[in-house]
Amino acid sequence: MLKKTALAATVLIAVAAGFYGYLLWQNNRPVQPPDNMEFRHALRAATDWLQRNETRLLPHNNPMLWRMIQRSAELTGDPYLRHLFAAYRARHVRDGRAGVWYPLFVEHAWIPVRYEDIVDLPDYNKLFIYAITCDSDLARQPDIASQLDAGFCGGLRLRPACATHQLMGIRLLQRKGCGEPEALADIVASLQERIRWQLVLDPRVVDVYLQRVLMLVESGAGERVKPVWLRRVLEAQSEDGGWSAGDPLLELPGGRVVAFSGRGVTIGHLKSDFHATAQGVLLMSLLLYLPSSPS
Repeated sequence: MLKKTALAATVLIAVAAGFYGYLLWQNNRPVQPPDNMEFRHALRAATDWLQRNETRLLPHNNPMLWRMIQRSAELTGDPYLRHLFAAYRARHVRDGRAGVWYPLFVEHAWIPVRYEDIVDLPDYNKLFIYAITCDSDLARQPDIASQLDAGFCGGLRLRPACATHQLMGIRLLQRKGCGEPEALADIVASLQERIRWQLVLDPRVVDVYLQRVLMLVESGAGERVKPVWLRRVLEAQSEDGGWSAGDPLLELPGGRVVAFSGRGVTIGHLKSDFHATAQGVLLMSLLLYLPSSPS
């Protein structure tokens, strides 16, 4: 009995290792880079998805996602993206309604922040708010100060987006001119390398995969993005033009799928969502309009 159990375990391990090896090869194989026409088509389809879903998206008040829409509108000059951000701004930003997030959307703006008002937010949101306000009192808070260390995400392997969130915060610090430039540049370089290795080793084209590609391109490391990663992001775009949070593996009856998720495997329906699609829109905008992006 023990021999049979050991044999079965050995077979399962070998199958799992072989499957992972295949996924690694698929994720890192040499391919022809996508061209600008493909990026334009993807951006147009994603913009159409935003337009069809505008009514249900506008109440969705995730400031970082809307900053991505704002940046995309700035880069592309697209009339609809400008309209969409203006509609969001009218609802959530004007007349102080954005609260502590106001400086995220308005260059050279500042607003006082008390730590007590943000203490219940996730750590990475506290970093973002510190970055856009450059408030010295916030900088002294341990859960913010610790994120100004390039090794912050080293022991947090259960948070797949840790490094990308940290890089977003450091990039906001650079944008606001807050902090010592050389030290920030060193942190950016360290995080870029961490994220590159995450892309090499994690072949699941889930939400965080797209976020990793986005942050390498946005932070000026587009030359480190393998063409196959861009190809896989394009292939992951849904027929409706949006992106979803999962990576389908097997179709099931009733439209359900077995899919990779951010934290493992899930069974259910995959639908395009704003979180993934906003990132896809900004990535396509950067690829088309940022001079240092790969093409």
